[in-house]
Amino acid sequence: MLKITQIRSIIGSQDQKHRSVMRALGLKKNYRTIYKKDSPSIRGMLNKVRHLVAWEEIDEKDIPAQPEKRKGFTVIKAAGKKSTGKGEK
Repeated sequence: MLKITQIRSIIGSQDQKHRSVMRALGLKKNYRTIYKKDSPSIRGMLNKVRHLVAWEEIDEKDIPAQPEKRKGFTVIKAAGKKSTGKGEK
């Protein structure tokens, strides 16, 4: 397994291929980490954008558990009412 972290922004990149590779890898923001299975195609992608990412080989057991995804968020107001943050009044 590969642990891949985006370390530089693609904003300054003039090459459209770099943007396409970063999108295909699933990297959108700086300092986000993804885990991919090691394969020649992934290695080729990493070689293409090696100046934008950092990666290391890890064991599958070292991958952290994925946090539970939640829809929206909760804001607790001073009056004690809860808002889901989805534009409800």
